[in-house]
Amino acid sequence: MPKFFALLLMALCVGAPLAAADADASRWYVQASQQYLQKRYDDALQSLKQSLKDDPRQAAAYQLAGYCFQAKGDNASALRYYRYSLQLDPANPALAALAGRVEAASQDPLAPGHALYRERRYSDALELYTRVGAEEPNNARAYQSIGNCQYAMGDRVAALASYRRSLQMDPSNAALAAFVQRLSVAPMTVAAAGPGPGDWIQPVWRSAILPGWGQAYNGQTTKGVLLGGVTLGLLAGEVATYVVGSQAEQAYLSASGPTADYNTPYNTWSNMAQANHVFYIGMTAMYVYTLIDAYLNAKAPKLMAALPRTVSLAFGGDGAKMRWDVARF
Repeated sequence: MPKFFALLLMALCVGAPLAAADADASRWYVQASQQYLQKRYDDALQSLKQSLKDDPRQAAAYQLAGYCFQAKGDNASALRYYRYSLQLDPANPALAALAGRVEAASQDPLAPGHALYRERRYSDALELYTRVGAEEPNNARAYQSIGNCQYAMGDRVAALASYRRSLQMDPSNAALAAFVQRLSVAPMTVAAAGPGPGDWIQPVWRSAILPGWGQAYNGQTTKGVLLGGVTLGLLAGEVATYVVGSQAEQAYLSASGPTADYNTPYNTWSNMAQANHVFYIGMTAMYVYTLIDAYLNAKAPKLMAALPRTVSLAFGGDGAKMRWDVARF
């Protein structure tokens, strides 16, 4: 009997630290998940380090660490932690599929450039794509990606040259060939375009809703701000004089008795009526002017063409979603 109590006491003494360790691991894990959602990836990794120190067999913690590294752009480390998680929990098909995509992307020298391109860091992506193109001069995808950056940066001439070089290496890219054909005739289409319904409708309806918006649409932002400000200022003056004049009118009409002051409200009413008329004429003239100016300065129609896609990636950066079971918290 004493031996039984001794064994029971030993079990309690060992179990208490283990329970405390599990609780600490869970606490650190919850904190890491919150930091991940706040995009504080380095802080989340530090919290996960503490959590795994208390309980090194947490598949979800390794998975979350992989998400953090992937969001930081370190796919190699992300893949390593995904594999740690899968070793502990092989029955996770979603993570296995994600790990496969990360592994495939890590073998693609253009993948880091695609990540920069999605962030609209076109100059940085162009530098990386150009480096890959120099190292692999027969890489058609590299030159298509170079063209995409140049197109996004507004250099259509250079983009067209890069696209054509890509097509020389891969003539089977029908989508890119169709886009190049549209892009080749774009300068002619724009140069030949004259004033027409497709030109002025866009800026005019914008100015009709908000004076100055049409000028901004036509690329005349400063002019739009000035015209819009003056028009709206005149409108505010018209409203203010109407309100003050209406109040003065009511005061005049409600005045009674021999000692009542009739002159002050009457003069205010008369002055506000005249000012309101001036503001009304000025506001109407400015409003009409903004419409006419938006029409006269309408730009030629823009070429509507879809930018060719470099590659479809369903993961990376902030696109990595947390898929672990919240019940594990």
